[in-house]
Amino acid sequence: MRKRTMRSFAFGLLVSTSLIGTAYYTSPPAAPTETDVEAFLEQHGLVAVAKDEYDKLLNAQSKAPAEQPSKQSVQTVYVYRLVIEKGDTPEAFAKELEAAGIIQSARSFNDYLKQHGLTRSIRPGTYNVRSDMDFAAISRLIARPS
Repeated sequence: MRKRTMRSFAFGLLVSTSLIGTAYYTSPPAAPTETDVEAFLEQHGLVAVAKDEYDKLLNAQSKAPAEQPSKQSVQTVYVYRLVIEKGDTPEAFAKELEAAGIIQSARSFNDYLKQHGLTRSIRPGTYNVRSDMDFAAISRLIARPS
């Protein structure tokens, strides 16, 4: 090949690379996929709800009468003896806690454990869990500190 042919070929490569790079960096980003959205929601502890269901929840909340704090309110606290055996899954004992009235939702508790990376830190043992404990207190009780 002659010098002039080689320079023309190199210039053609440079121009085509520049055009492709410009097209790549100036094109709009691709729309997120359903998997991307689900991963984002799980990472941030969010839940997707349909618009009509959301509107129903808002209406129900606005129609509910405001609770007046009572000076002599009595709160019943339940104590449950939770036994976690080696190999038990968080889903199993979360359902057990929900059935005992200690937590409102087993799914929410599982999501909390996953979100905070505690599902593999659960220690087998016997624990006294109270209904006035929040998810953080229960997880501090049953999980190994990180």
